[in-house]
Amino acid sequence: MSGFELIEYKFTPDDFSLSLEDEFLLAKITKELEAVSDPDVLRAGAIKLLELAVHRQAIIRSLVARLANLEADVIKTYYEE
Repeated sequence: MSGFELIEYKFTPDDFSLSLEDEFLLAKITKELEAVSDPDVLRAGAIKLLELAVHRQAIIRSLVARLANLEADVIKTYYEE
């Protein structure tokens, strides 16, 4: 393992900034949730948002795994030559 160099990549707040579309969606959903007076409707909305968050996290995890596998394959190929 001494042949590998550890590279640290620092994130900045700009790396996680919301797009205009994200801000619009956030404002729209916030307005809709604030207008809800029925607890059952609010509960259903919260469950849908939870499902969306979990699904998004699964997609991110899958993409990170693919990138890691691609990088591992490149490193493996490089060191086999």
